Amino acid sequence: MDHDTETEGKTDSIDVEKHWSTVLEKGIDQLTDAQITSLTFSSLDDGGEFYNTYAKLVGFSIRKDEIKRNKNNIVTSRRWVCAKEGFRKNEANLNCMRERPITRCGCKAAFRIRFERKSGEWVVGEFKREHNHDLVPQFETQFLRSHRTIKGSDKAQIIALHNVGVKSNHIMDHMIQQAGGYENIGFTAKDLYNYLAEICNNSTRDGDAECALAYLQEKADMDSSFFFQYTVDEESRLGNLFWTDSQSRLDYACFGDVVAFDTTYKTNVYKKPLVILVGVNHHRQTIVFGFGLLIDETVETYTWVLQNMLVAMNNKTPISVVTDGDKAMSKAIKTVFPKSRHRLCVWHLERNAFANLQDREVYESFITCMVRYITPDEFEDMWKKMVDNRHLHNHEWLHEMYAKKMKWAEAYMRGHFFSGCRSTQRCEAMNAFLNRFLDRKTRLYELFQQVDRALSRIRHNETGADFSSNYTETILITTLAEIEKHAATIFTREIFSMVQEELLNEQKFIVLYYIDKEGYRTYTLSQYASLDSRWEVVYCQDDQSMKCSCLLFESYGYPCGHLFAIMKVEHLKQIPPSCIMNRWLKTAKSDLPCKLESQMSPDIIRMARFSAWSTSCSQMCYFGSRTTQGFEELKVEIARLTCRMEELYNSSKEAAEDGIRTASNNANLNVRDPAIVKTKGDHGSTSNNHSRAKVRRCSSCNNVGHTRCTCPSTHIQQGEHVDGDNAPESMEHPAVGSPDLEKNYYNFL
Repeated sequence: MDHDTETEGKTDSIDVEKHWSTVLEKGIDQLTDAQITSLTFSSLDDGGEFYNTYAKLVGFSIRKDEIKRNKNNIVTSRRWVCAKEGFRKNEANLNCMRERPITRCGCKAAFRIRFERKSGEWVVGEFKREHNHDLVPQFETQFLRSHRTIKGSDKAQIIALHNVGVKSNHIMDHMIQQAGGYENIGFTAKDLYNYLAEICNNSTRDGDAECALAYLQEKADMDSSFFFQYTVDEESRLGNLFWTDSQSRLDYACFGDVVAFDTTYKTNVYKKPLVILVGVNHHRQTIVFGFGLLIDETVETYTWVLQNMLVAMNNKTPISVVTDGDKAMSKAIKTVFPKSRHRLCVWHLERNAFANLQDREVYESFITCMVRYITPDEFEDMWKKMVDNRHLHNHEWLHEMYAKKMKWAEAYMRGHFFSGCRSTQRCEAMNAFLNRFLDRKTRLYELFQQVDRALSRIRHNETGADFSSNYTETILITTLAEIEKHAATIFTREIFSMVQEELLNEQKFIVLYYIDKEGYRTYTLSQYASLDSRWEVVYCQDDQSMKCSCLLFESYGYPCGHLFAIMKVEHLKQIPPSCIMNRWLKTAKSDLPCKLESQMSPDIIRMARFSAWSTSCSQMCYFGSRTTQGFEELKVEIARLTCRMEELYNSSKEAAEDGIRTASNNANLNVRDPAIVKTKGDHGSTSNNHSRAKVRRCSSCNNVGHTRCTCPSTHIQQGEHVDGDNAPESMEHPAVGSPDLEKNYYNFL
């Protein structure tokens, strides 16, 4: 046993000394043929790596040539040659006007290794050093094909940057700076673009729709509360699609009393409208309840989306819904949410009023009727006065708006809870936010990944707001210190700032008198310097419940200044439960189940490992680069650890799983990619012309059906005979220098 161990140690030391990397370090000029033919290699790849490294130092590129196998189909010999070996087969073909440059000149340089069964190693069987062409200088070897390889570590870094939305040219700039220059990076920008395109093509190998649905199915497998539904048309193409995850469903259970939704365009290559259903959380931040990709914008489609949302949310209907006034949306809401209060967007109404009301005074009167806090009777009087004074009895648009007054007039909306949402501004803001991640070239598979990124950022902001509310204290500034302190304790920071403003307004109100009847006290209040103003607050002494005639609590969910004035009169030290809406509390989500701990996919786990080690090794690389000794030691250790990690990976089950994971993830759903749809957002203007599919034309004659290489006019110029009477129209190309030819030339480029 001791003898074997000693022999093994000696063998290892000899292998290190005879390793080809130590031989090459002595210099190419001093390297003899005998030294190269005496080398041994541990594997076939090791021999190929040696010859490629040797070729880079000398200044040429290599490619694989002959391979020999035994009767068991095991490789016994491999030969590499110079990339300029041999000759092009179609060199004499002059028909092609855009022939590729000639790259082969019959070079005889070659390198062969064969497996020696006796020693169990690969030995050199052939080595030809001489070349019949000029060798490339060292600073130009970066362009030789065999030396342009994206390493596995670089691929992982490229994928990590690409997944977070970094553009390809910025990724290339980052890699160049990290490598210390173009000559050290090992690949070109075109190689990087091709690699990213290859990733995209591999991801959607079975079709974009198939891969997108497989992605959603994988999320459903990892998250038991993930929900998605889709339809297919008569051609088996993907139609409508709705999806929501567990966190959105939990948010809806807590904050689903108000829902706003709108459609956005130019988010995918199929021009399918994207519907975003949003709400407001306890920090007054926008949260997402679900998404829908639509085949069209009809009543049936919107009804399908809302019905699936209702199923996903356990049939909980919202109290209020806000939209932009689309008629199809309105009919769908009336069908699916008949008891919900529907509100039209104030911003869209204001824009429509500006377009339909030419008179400035009429426009201002309409806006006043829309936003002023008045009673329904006061609204009717104000509206009648506006119509009578300007003789607008036959104005069609005003008649239409008056018929919908229950959906937009503040006089009729007062007392209905909308959490402060008076417009679809949150939807518009969410659309603008998603435009950072999506564009008209985004495919479905990429769309879901980018939406997940956007949701992660939104939810991270909510976590930051939770931290600010729970672990920081606010400054108390009012005279009702105990009530203010209680409000600061229970409400989130954003809501408390609004409550604090009402506490300051409390000082403006004066209690005129009260009536005590059957355990209820009805207080009548007025405002300082505004004696005509009157409000009534009903207070129950038994349960300390309170209600104000201004209906601010019913509309927004927090107490008004009138209620605080009565709390002061009744010497209350805390806000009564009847004046607290649970959705605005710090503990609004405490009664809900915790966030589901979903099983992470292997790809996510490996990406997390790579990110963790990239961060950890940055400090080591920093100190290792500061001294010469540290640099040399770190280089040796990294080489040793790299070999060890490669051995572990090749012998692990993860390496075998890599080959089958893509096939197992892509379920055969037989769903074809969706057709490109026509939407409201696609007006067919000249600004959108470039998004239409381009027909490939001949760059010589501008006709379809052929290219310049096969153009009949090209054959005529080369001497082929064509009868003038029967010449095709494509031969009548414009003269050189004409505008049409220049246009064709730039289209070709």
